[in-house]
Parts: sequence; structure tokens; C-alpha cells
Amino acid sequence: MHVSIPRVVASESGPAWLTISQLCRRWQLGRKTVYKFIDARILPAWKVGSHLYRVALADVLLFESQNRLPPTSA
Repeated sequence: MHVSIPRVVASESGPAWLTISQLCRRWQLGRKTVYKFIDARILPAWKVGSHLYRVALADVLLFESQNRLPPTSA
């Protein structure tokens, strides 16, 4: 049985950004773990406002390839 894995696709108008919640679902990890990646500077993230972070799709794909974290379907 083949399982289709949904992918986030960047639009032609610019880069795609993912939220921390989207990354948690994509990788099936907890928020604390994703924030640890950001704090350790192994996952680049941009702070939006005082509490929100966004991660560029290109950085997500690079992180997945370097850390053997394939995206999973929820």
C-alpha cells in the first residue's frame, strides 16, 4: 500500500513559511522539541511579533534532508 505524503509547495510569488504548529504536525514532534532546534540554531526561524516564529520552507526541506526527518502525514 502506497501512502501519499502531503507536501507544502512554495508559490511563485515568494517563499513559503511554516508555523511551529505546522512543523509539529509535519514531523510529529512536540513544540518543545521544535523550539530546541531553533534555540540550538540548527533550524533557522524568523520571529514575527513578540511570540510567533516562522520557518522558511527551504530551511525545512534542508533540515529534513540533513537530519533524516521525512515529512509525515497527520
